[in-house]
Amino acid sequence: LSCRNYSRRGVCVPTCRFTDGETREFSQDGECFECHPECGHIEGGITCNGSGADTCTRCAHYRDGPHCV
Repeated sequence: LSCRNYSRRGVCVPTCRFTDGETREFSQDGECFECHPECGHIEGGITCNGSGADTCTRCAHYRDGPHCV
């Protein structure tokens, strides 16, 4: 199965939740994945670019070196 745009847990979707929604996402190889829980939401902006706590654009709480905690 191949999706035209993105896939979220095996379901084709038009886009990932990059900038809206309760749980923000990033995309890797056309699949939507959730950002780390310590990443802070940025209204209208990208919240993360990977799954780790070191890939957040902004932290929800605190930053310890490169990681959100």
